[in-house]
Amino acid sequence: MASKGNTRHIRRLASTRYMKLNRKVSKYVARPMAGRHNGKSTISLTTVLKEKMMDATSRDVRYLLNRGEVEVNGKIVKEERYPIGFGDIIHLKPSKETYRIVSARNGVFGFEKADEKHKQAFKVVGKHVAKGGKISIRLHDGSVLISDNKVKVNDSVIVGKKGVEKVIALGPGKNCYVINGTHASESGKIKEITKGTMLRDATVKIEGSSGEFDTLLKNVMVTGE
Repeated sequence: MASKGNTRHIRRLASTRYMKLNRKVSKYVARPMAGRHNGKSTISLTTVLKEKMMDATSRDVRYLLNRGEVEVNGKIVKEERYPIGFGDIIHLKPSKETYRIVSARNGVFGFEKADEKHKQAFKVVGKHVAKGGKISIRLHDGSVLISDNKVKVNDSVIVGKKGVEKVIALGPGKNCYVINGTHASESGKIKEITKGTMLRDATVKIEGSSGEFDTLLKNVMVTGE
């Protein structure tokens, strides 16, 4: 039998925990396109608008998108299955409201209102030498930028129209935000970083509002001084 290609929908019962959907509303939900964010930590734009931010039908959402009334990270997006994940900024032109995607408890999808001029921060998850000896960094949302040697994996960067505007280095004493795991959505100050080994991932000790706790380094995003 010939392959039918990737389907545009998935069964709600098979949706990821990150989406945090009501699984009994209907049988299917839009499948996010590949290419941005981790496949297990993303949700389609139409699902975000219809079931999270607005009380609307699929037809209403399609109308807004086709008119260019929705911006994601400063760019107009018309694709219903455009993948949305942690750190993305969604601006709704009709209501003039801006939302930032955050991690709720246990790393599931969450959002909060944000200022329209809010500058987006990204965690650096990869780095390699590109063609011509230039340094290429990979960010947590899947995008790739050219930067300098001063940026290290697990640092955070503020990105503007002309590229990296600011580097926030990882280290003890820095403020951080937990983006995944049991302590997701918690913030605090880094007290200690324990290097990983071949058998154990690197960990971070964080001083939060409710006391000290440990989590994996890959779950932590540094946010400032």
